[in-house]
Amino acid sequence: MKKSLLVFTSIFSFFLPSFLIAGGGGTEDPSVNLIHAEGKIFYHDVLIQWSTELEKNQFEFLIERSKDNKEWFIRGKVKANGPSTKHSEYSYKDVRDDQYKFYRIRSIEAGGMKMLKEFELENYSINVNLTNVIVANAKRLVIDYSIDQDQEILLRIYNKIGEQVETRLMPFNTAGNYIFHLDINHLKPGNYLLVVTQTLLDKSVAEKQFTVEK
Repeated sequence: MKKSLLVFTSIFSFFLPSFLIAGGGGTEDPSVNLIHAEGKIFYHDVLIQWSTELEKNQFEFLIERSKDNKEWFIRGKVKANGPSTKHSEYSYKDVRDDQYKFYRIRSIEAGGMKMLKEFELENYSINVNLTNVIVANAKRLVIDYSIDQDQEILLRIYNKIGEQVETRLMPFNTAGNYIFHLDINHLKPGNYLLVVTQTLLDKSVAEKQFTVEK
């Protein structure tokens, strides 16, 4: 029995290096090391972003999308930077279509294609509704508004010749309905435009005109 065990151990030791090189029982040597991948909806666009820290033999990255995370459709390709151990950033812009919530990235390599990441899109678009904007006694601007997502918004006021006369970060950055009182005692009589901007993209999402009387 001891002799048989010794023979088995010797045979196993002989074949072990070849077994590990072939990938059996060892850690697979990755051809690409994906650091992160995500997809965001920005109003009419979809932005896919990903980064790597290792690429061995990548030729291209394939971008696909799906309605149900089952059937996938090719949207485009992005050329890889080639063999590298440096940090690489990639992006792909697509047209928004609310039917498609899922995206994935695959790498096209010498040996075929490899799945890198599947994910669901995150919506970074916001809707701000300026329900009412009232000037109270020419000293306060009463702004009745609602926001549908938790995001930071900025208020800007322009005079009739387009000069910016007021900038204020709105104090409420969670979804809901709010009333905000703004001191406008320093504004001269005249017509003004109130513009609400999404700070993440510096994008105007709502605007309203008001008048300061004499």
